[in-house]
Amino acid sequence: MEKKYEIVTATIREWITGGRYQIEDKLPTESELMSQFQVSRHTVRKSLSDLEVQGFIYRIQGGGSFVADYKHNANRSEAHTKTVAVLTTHITDYIFPAIISGIESQLSANAISMLLSSTQNDETLERKNLEKFLDDDIQGVIVEPTKSAFTIQNEAFYKRFTDAHIPILTIDAKSNNGTIPYFIMDDFKGGVMAAQALIDAGHEHILGVFKSDDQQGILRMNGFSEALQKSQGSIRGEVLLYQSETGEAKLKQQITHILQETDPPTGIVGYNDQIALVAYNAARAAGLQVPDDVSLVGFDNSLLASRLGIRLTSINHPKSQMGQDAAELMIKMLQDPLHDFSDEAKIYPPEMVTGDSVRPVLGAHDQASGE
Repeated sequence: MEKKYEIVTATIREWITGGRYQIEDKLPTESELMSQFQVSRHTVRKSLSDLEVQGFIYRIQGGGSFVADYKHNANRSEAHTKTVAVLTTHITDYIFPAIISGIESQLSANAISMLLSSTQNDETLERKNLEKFLDDDIQGVIVEPTKSAFTIQNEAFYKRFTDAHIPILTIDAKSNNGTIPYFIMDDFKGGVMAAQALIDAGHEHILGVFKSDDQQGILRMNGFSEALQKSQGSIRGEVLLYQSETGEAKLKQQITHILQETDPPTGIVGYNDQIALVAYNAARAAGLQVPDDVSLVGFDNSLLASRLGIRLTSINHPKSQMGQDAAELMIKMLQDPLHDFSDEAKIYPPEMVTGDSVRPVLGAHDQASGE
């Protein structure tokens, strides 16, 4: 069964070779192609990127896509085409479109095709994708490890790429293979920063809700716990763990139950903005208002951060910048696949984006000033 982007690519190529569009003609916009084919922007961009690499079109930033002199370009392009596989847990959800867009922008600018796949956070699906990449003519791999908390089940497949001198790097989690470069946030410091925002606002009972089966969740939880342990005063911390398979309905029910206890937390740190949104809905279900009754801090500074009716205070994720940086290193690795690029790994420092979801505990500042 053909993938959607393959259908779009083949159709546009037929438009060009069949004479519907002549050399130098402008193609429909991305939005028009999305509407015509009923596909996502990423699918359209993938198709246009492939057509550009194959020499059928050229693109002008801010100006659109145009038919190239493909008869002259096609053979030359095919001879030099490189393909990088990008494997993430999700593609169209949450912050992934921005990360993927950052990767695609750099690869496309260097005439490198991108093969995009997702694991849906399933280790078996990750293995099948990696096996396919090894069988296909893939020149490089950018992967977000699946369920990376303690051991990465498919670590052996990563090693098969390095053994074959096929460049591979990871995003949002580190491989145990020290030769594989990575691009990650400093999630531990982010966890400290998120908890500290609530401590500084006078909250003395704080709940942390963290995913327990990936590196980000564990590190953010550890940073959260560190901040509570080092805080002066009697700060009570509480942690609720969940796994990738946990449904949002169940998690909302658990948080609602905690908020209905006799002495509920007045502040919540979410593993990410999606979980902060679940906590927001749980607070509403418990008859509480954010931030009047419960303060929230999220992670990633995603589009969700502005969809609560208030602006969520959140730790920023570099998103598009991480994607661009990872792609730039991948391009260097493709040029010299035998070189060790592990020292070019990058850790992004956390940045707090202050919103309206954290409110000082009533009387906290008065007590601090002795009034």
